[in-house]
Amino acid sequence: MTGLLFITSTRIGDSVLSTGLLDHFMGILPAAPVTIACGPAAAPLFQRLPRLERVHAMAKRRRGGHWFALWRAMAGRRWDAIVDLRGSAVSWFLAARRRFVRRRWG
Repeated sequence: MTGLLFITSTRIGDSVLSTGLLDHFMGILPAAPVTIACGPAAAPLFQRLPRLERVHAMAKRRRGGHWFALWRAMAGRRWDAIVDLRGSAVSWFLAARRRFVRRRWG
């Protein structure tokens, strides 16, 4: 297994709400190490997560540079699954067996 990449919100409250979905995917991939991509304010929420491999705190950069930095940090690996609650394009530029990317809300 190569892992689960979970891209969640920059906001603390939204990140807390996403933990139920994270738990669901951790149940689907019970042996996979977990990498979380979130905002710096939300990063401490995930520090004690079981099977945590890494928390990538994405500080906002000009011209979407934070997304390029995320891609650069996560590329070169084939993920078992990418769960992207931000609906970002970076999820489509990383190698993954399965992708769950949030579509725009109506």
